[in-house]
Amino acid sequence: MGGIHHYFDLPSDWKSLPQCFLIRGWCYADDRSPIRGIRLLTHDASINGEIGKHRPDVKLALRDAPDDFTGFEIKGVLSSGRHNLQIEVQISNGNWQRIFAHSVKIQRRWLPLWLGGGNWVELTFHQFSCQRQHPPRSLSVERFPTIALDPARRPKLSIVTPSLQQAHFLTETLRGVLDHQPITIEYIVQDGGSSDHSVEIIRNFAAEDEPHRKAVESSTNTPSSPTPTTRRITAWASEPDAGQADAIVRGFAKTSGNPNDLMAWINSDDFYLPGALAFVANYFAQHPDVDVIYGHRILVDESSQEIGRWFLPPHDDEVLKRYDFVPQETMFWRRRIWNKAGGLDASLKFAMDWDLLLRFQAAGARIVRVPYFLACFRVHPAQKTSAQMETIGQREIDFLRARTFAREVPATEIEHDPVLLRYLRRSAWINFLWKLGIRQ
Repeated sequence: MGGIHHYFDLPSDWKSLPQCFLIRGWCYADDRSPIRGIRLLTHDASINGEIGKHRPDVKLALRDAPDDFTGFEIKGVLSSGRHNLQIEVQISNGNWQRIFAHSVKIQRRWLPLWLGGGNWVELTFHQFSCQRQHPPRSLSVERFPTIALDPARRPKLSIVTPSLQQAHFLTETLRGVLDHQPITIEYIVQDGGSSDHSVEIIRNFAAEDEPHRKAVESSTNTPSSPTPTTRRITAWASEPDAGQADAIVRGFAKTSGNPNDLMAWINSDDFYLPGALAFVANYFAQHPDVDVIYGHRILVDESSQEIGRWFLPPHDDEVLKRYDFVPQETMFWRRRIWNKAGGLDASLKFAMDWDLLLRFQAAGARIVRVPYFLACFRVHPAQKTSAQMETIGQREIDFLRARTFAREVPATEIEHDPVLLRYLRRSAWINFLWKLGIRQ
């Protein structure tokens, strides 16, 4: 293996960095073999970065660059003081090769984020980043309010799980839905034709439910009327599709319900917290005027260890027009607003949930953020690639903003928007209160 060509666009000055840092640049190997990873090391921290970012400018300027996706980005938080930083790349044989070493002073931030400290980058990283915010730790159980409610008043939940090649995480996702009782759940699993063990797992779950379902049917003699104690996958399929949104649309086409019943989708690497679905059903039963709810987010790693949290301020329609901070895996809505808005746009690959929310809002939906952690979002290397997000995803985001405001909205305008900055500081305030045991 030869050397590594690399360049750092950011930071411009390595002498001093903020506590929340952003390192951006490009790199590739002499022999054009793929770079498998990049990380920053200090004496007490190891922070993985993202590779494969879209850099067509590098390919245009340097003929030996392998493709348009040589960019990288490393984001993280370091304690104030002096640090000896090293940056390493993982080469094709799995070994790590150092490309940079420097002694850096990390600045102290005197004002807390909620009181005016930090800029857009620091605010978004601390409050709404999908990077690791702290070392992995055991997942704590959410305490939902106990509500005495007639089960007949609870609306039915129709939940879809789109999946492709996620056998490693699928069991936890399925259990997160099927272990919720005593509420009525119509559960559809729409697999995209996986070649791993996904189909076997889904089939085993379906078979696992058969004895219980037959026992319920024999005792009630009403097999066509699911009861709140029936735990089952209603339907599943493994077939090629046109992507995640198409799989979700296919799944919901197999569901039914009245206008006040509920809908949601949960991806096959995410999962609901125990008690969350019962809380959701109870909340909608008690608030018939509410169309959509969502909650706070917990970030977990590949081992389901907590690595961060998102704290969402109360819902703000103006913020939603500018940016999508809503954690999709925590979102539930009534079938009436789904029908009114026209359902999901299957042509979108990344921003289908933001598009749906914007159309819910345009259709007059009452949207509420509830002050509870409803689900976990898993951070792992097999997620949609950053290269796709840089290209397709950003195009969809730009399109939705332009549609909303009837003009193009530059990134610099978003980063200095006072509405968004106030929202981010309020998120930091809620985070601060949560650490004091105060829930908002």
